[in-house]
Amino acid sequence: MIATEAPEIADVRAVAADFFARHRISLDDDGSPRYERDQWRRACNDLGVAAILEPEDDGGLEGGAAMLAAVLVEAGRSLSPLPLMSSAVLAQTALRLVADHGARLELLEGLVTGQVVATLAPWEVSLSAVTAAEEEGRGWLLDGSLSRVIDGGLADLTLVLAPVVDGVGLFALAASDAQSWQEQRAVDLTRTFARVDLERAPARLLGVRPREVLEDLAHWRALALVSDQLGGAEACLDTTLDYLRTRVQFGRVLGSFQALKHQCADLALVVDDIRSALAHLVWALDESPADVPSAAAIATVAGSDGFVTCAEEMVHLHGGIGFTWEHDAHRYVRRALTDRGAFHDVRAAREALLVARGL
Repeated sequence: MIATEAPEIADVRAVAADFFARHRISLDDDGSPRYERDQWRRACNDLGVAAILEPEDDGGLEGGAAMLAAVLVEAGRSLSPLPLMSSAVLAQTALRLVADHGARLELLEGLVTGQVVATLAPWEVSLSAVTAAEEEGRGWLLDGSLSRVIDGGLADLTLVLAPVVDGVGLFALAASDAQSWQEQRAVDLTRTFARVDLERAPARLLGVRPREVLEDLAHWRALALVSDQLGGAEACLDTTLDYLRTRVQFGRVLGSFQALKHQCADLALVVDDIRSALAHLVWALDESPADVPSAAAIATVAGSDGFVTCAEEMVHLHGGIGFTWEHDAHRYVRRALTDRGAFHDVRAAREALLVARGL
């Protein structure tokens, strides 16, 4: 399959690139918030990042996978800490797939305008670690512990998927003393993760769907992550090439050494693999649902391994400066390792690909 980018998507990509270049956010690990709410509201209102996947009838852009990927690639290129993954992708996709229409519409306006930031607890954890019980006079109460909640403790709205009699229920945690949040240290300096302990925590049931809906949710998460990985991998390659073109050593520009040229050529092939896999997944999500499982598995493997390779080689090819705290190289390594370890299960993706191919 040879994918060509539609002109309108190319325009979106250019606008997103300009936005993230003009609004680069400090990545210093000084304990300060990873982003300011004004910056998120600007992204929602100027770029419409939280409206891309929402239907036009509900005030969204209905841009599909292609538009979302174009924006997220540019965000990944700059290691943006904005809650794109937690709020615009995970939480809003869960609402779209699981929540009842009326309950979703109540929350949608605040999310699309950036007034409300949401997150979704990892369902691989919540479905086994959280129990939901309905008590007369008190409504639904949740018990359990959740870890690795992206933007947990910072979001205004925390969504939790938990098992119920008819399948999977999507719950919105209500603010109460029954929640205990604790920030978790992470390799990635651009994101915040937290643990929450729930003890008879009041929650609102937004909707119930069969467990099969989790597969669709995982596919959209894969799209967001591989887009982030492609943007990061492209940034690693571009930064490395710029450095090798200008750095002089042994009386020669480093980029003139054939061994380094071959290493960069290998990295370019890795980046192209990720780009091709992402384009295939975008096509499948927008046009060929039957191909989505295998496309998501391919993209997961290509993106996870490829971004780590590009980030590690970026450090290597920058020599001594690549190992310093002041250079951005280590931040890309941290992002790559977190994307692969905290969200993706590469081994499971390989197995899913074999199953999808009937092997």
